[in-house]
Amino acid sequence: MHQVLVNLSGVDRLMSQSYHTVNAEPFQYTLLTRVFGAMDTTELKTKLENSWKDLLGPIERMFLNDAGAAAAIDRADVLRKAASFVTFSSNAEHMQRWELSADIRIVTTPKSNGDEVPSSDQREQQAAGEGAGAASIAVEANLQSLTRDFGACIAIPLLYGRDFLNRYPTLLDDFWKFDNDVFPLLMIGIPPWAPFKIMKEGVAARSRLAAQMDALYRRIDQYQWGRPVDFDADMSDISNTALDRNKIYSREQWSSRHRGEGDLAILWGQNANTHPTLFWFLTYVYSTPDLVQKLREEISPHTRSSSPTRTTTTTGEEEEKTPSSHHQHHPVVEITSMDFAAISRDCPLLKSCIFETYRLAIDVASIRYVARPITINDGAYKHNLKPGMFVSAPHSLMQKDPSIYADPEKFVPDRFLMVDPGTGKRVARNGGAECGGPGQETSSTPLKPWGSGAAMCKGRTFAEKQIMALGAAIISLWDISPAGGGAWELPAMVPGTGVKKPVADIRVVITRRKTS
Repeated sequence: MHQVLVNLSGVDRLMSQSYHTVNAEPFQYTLLTRVFGAMDTTELKTKLENSWKDLLGPIERMFLNDAGAAAAIDRADVLRKAASFVTFSSNAEHMQRWELSADIRIVTTPKSNGDEVPSSDQREQQAAGEGAGAASIAVEANLQSLTRDFGACIAIPLLYGRDFLNRYPTLLDDFWKFDNDVFPLLMIGIPPWAPFKIMKEGVAARSRLAAQMDALYRRIDQYQWGRPVDFDADMSDISNTALDRNKIYSREQWSSRHRGEGDLAILWGQNANTHPTLFWFLTYVYSTPDLVQKLREEISPHTRSSSPTRTTTTTGEEEEKTPSSHHQHHPVVEITSMDFAAISRDCPLLKSCIFETYRLAIDVASIRYVARPITINDGAYKHNLKPGMFVSAPHSLMQKDPSIYADPEKFVPDRFLMVDPGTGKRVARNGGAECGGPGQETSSTPLKPWGSGAAMCKGRTFAEKQIMALGAAIISLWDISPAGGGAWELPAMVPGTGVKKPVADIRVVITRRKTS
């Protein structure tokens, strides 16, 4: 039996009660077996019961602890990678890993002088340095595919090392096929043997992911205990999180297969929602008039720039700026450092935009197993929950409630801004009595994009810092506009089990941000 709790006051208290009363572990075990493919056995249950809480510790130290999450962002080399968000190459061998799925095409754009957009033949001539008219090089790409793979290529090596990503060339394709195509179906109980092409291909992708995670944990174990590592793989940048989890797996004698299946859930949790949220954040920011400039002005005090020494030519090459060059030059913004800690602390509009993206793009529910009888007071009513039933709280229903958020379907950048009464400074608050943005209705209902209670997402601190860091870097370095010109048209959203998916990718043109 399953009870759904909607707009229930005190739901946070219920979800935070002792696991002796309401427990997330039975639901999470069901995810491990039904969705991530582990075989349901008494042996697995026993091992999980003996190690569950210990296995969470390393995750919390890296992804939930503020200092640990900040240190991970520092190791990620975000600014250098963001500078290569697109590489202006049409040759897959020269592209970054995250560009490969984005259907990259090199195009040229005319100067902003009223010229007509050149035809495809004219673009080819201009890209070859022929034809009349000055143009700048640009990349046309699928924004969702580019953004989510960009985020994954930064996050995955932080946890499992660069070798894992490099050794598994179809990792990203397999991951998104599993997540997009079959994760929701498996969640609602459709069996993996269902005779649908989408299920067959998605389960095959899951099997490849599990096999690679199995092999990864064999290498981690070999490295950790000083044995020869398969393929002589470089494991030197494996995170302490993975190493500490492996110690616990070893203590409880988990097989490498079970370790891989257990950490497939961690790989999914690290990537499935954070990077699609970054996509929606960038889409809302770039499609909102004048917002990019406001954010750049807010971020700018926390960046260090140098005089532009690179230029982009009509052939797409980046070269040193010299007076004798005969190419049409376009000086680009050069940022040498960004203080991500200061950006996280002192950029309230940026943070408010992220909160507003959560509100619009994330479907989340907290689910618990009722372990012993409990009575819930609901105004004049009382609800008696019996042991053996599940309860869920769909937090996203409140995110579009017009009694809580004025104009709930609209992206309002400053919705979560307020003035701190103690300091007089503008701050972003994730709900609260004073929240609502200048001139807007206030809300006493905080967002719950990560769920509620003790089983709230363990990666939420790192995820928010990553979205903020990657978002700030891309906004500072790149101009993004709809392909073909004209106004932005945002795709409809497909509800799901986390971040909503667009019904179709968005085709965009990306150019380096030019100096003013």
